[in-house]
Amino acid sequence: MLKREMNIADYDAELWQAMEQEKVRQEEHIELIASENYTSRALCRRRVLS
Repeated sequence: MLKREMNIADYDAELWQAMEQEKVRQEEHIELIASENYTSRALCRRRVLS
């Protein structure tokens, strides 16, 4: 059982290592998510007429 005075590294070294590796991964790498945005024809027409 995890007690208040314990930290995760003392309780579960494997979990702590995974958390540390994830922290490094997030700090050192950027993940880009591809997405597409389409403008509706009505909006395009409105812009042309303005």
